[in-house]
Amino acid sequence: MSISLTTSGVHHLALRCRDLARSRRFYADVLGFPVVLEAPGIFLFLAGSTAIAVRGPEAATPAGDVFNPFRVGLDHVALACGDEGELERVARRLADEGVENTGLRLDPTLQRRYVAFKDPDRIAWELYMAPNVAVHVVEAYLDGLRRKDLGAVPFAPHVTFENPLAPRVIGVAAVKEALAAMLPAVLDVGPAAHVTEGEYVASRFDLHTPFGVIPVLDRFRVINGELAEIRPFYDPRPIVEGMAAAQA
Repeated sequence: MSISLTTSGVHHLALRCRDLARSRRFYADVLGFPVVLEAPGIFLFLAGSTAIAVRGPEAATPAGDVFNPFRVGLDHVALACGDEGELERVARRLADEGVENTGLRLDPTLQRRYVAFKDPDRIAWELYMAPNVAVHVVEAYLDGLRRKDLGAVPFAPHVTFENPLAPRVIGVAAVKEALAAMLPAVLDVGPAAHVTEGEYVASRFDLHTPFGVIPVLDRFRVINGELAEIRPFYDPRPIVEGMAAAQA
């Protein structure tokens, strides 16, 4: 019978090096990862939200040993990159710093670009194009608001929408109806900054309306590439006061 192990993902990854000080210089000073913990024989840095531990050599570590991706065990570590420009920038900087790397390449299996590079122990790393699906779904929604056309937004069947001026509604038809009622007041949607964690995306942007520019923090939930929850948070007073003045 299957163990059916449940996990939220990788908690940390541990690497063995031959020279701890040399590895720390590479990961912290050359690559620029933040070191969050140091103790005898080990340091920890963050790659995004993933903790990477690097341990120094032990008595059983062979003298002069180097990483070999063809042995059983680790083949390489791949870090996700969500922006083509950032991928190209890092590839240039790796070359500038003299870090052994492949230059930009295309993965023929997934048709994604990447750059592979090696640390001082020749442990293999990649920076790999992996666009954040949840952010792309949210951007499709925000673009739909800008264009006043929600036809391209991938709504989940039981999507929910709730905002400070309206009760919670459920289902694609009800959510589209609620959004359609507010679209006439949307003059523009400013560029958004996103923070993601699992299925959730928090997005900060400015909503341009006839009542002024309203800062918005929107909480989204994206499940299997579909928008399942929309919950904007903002100060409704400019809208309420503006509507009252218009009716006076």
